[in-house]
Amino acid sequence: MNKMKKYRNVVWDYNGTIIDDAKLAVDAENVVLKSYGKSPITLDYYLKECEMPILNFYNKIFDMEKYDFSEIARRFVENYDLLFETAGVFPEVKSMIELLGKKGYRQGVISGFESSRLVSSLEKFKLDGYFEFMSGADDIACGDKSRRAAAVCEKCDFLPNETLFVGDMYHDFETARCVGADCVLIAKGHQGAEVLRSYDVNVLDSAQELKTILL
Repeated sequence: MNKMKKYRNVVWDYNGTIIDDAKLAVDAENVVLKSYGKSPITLDYYLKECEMPILNFYNKIFDMEKYDFSEIARRFVENYDLLFETAGVFPEVKSMIELLGKKGYRQGVISGFESSRLVSSLEKFKLDGYFEFMSGADDIACGDKSRRAAAVCEKCDFLPNETLFVGDMYHDFETARCVGADCVLIAKGHQGAEVLRSYDVNVLDSAQELKTILL
């Protein structure tokens, strides 16, 4: 990535990038696994094996020819929502979003989170006012968000060569690549640093490091 490049726009992922919810996701997942008579997973396992679309992750745990993915997803969301009060925004990310807003950056959110849940949680954390768009999914399946990202960036005139995507998973890099934009990944979310650094991707330890790229 060219550090001298002039970005005007930042597109954020949500889960694991803005909000600190990886441990919460594991706790919710273990309730689901118990309901199917399966052994619990550890956070370590999750950070190594989780990937998007989320069906890829479930294929590692279930024989998905024998189980209903929509029912697994429903149970997960139900338990995730019960635990959501324990989730919070990464303080350094909130500070960065606020700082970029003051500096005149245009910002948006592209998430696999279902749309109404995305907007309501951003409102809860008082971050919704910083974003020109908050694009969530039409369902709870946490599928591929690449095409949706390309469409919303084009609609909002986020030019690819002026846009930086910030995420926590390799799929965020794939999404940025679909748009034609650059991407950095922060190793504090749903995929561990070792996994992220196995790809040819710019990986940061903290959102604070964005200052060297954007400011």
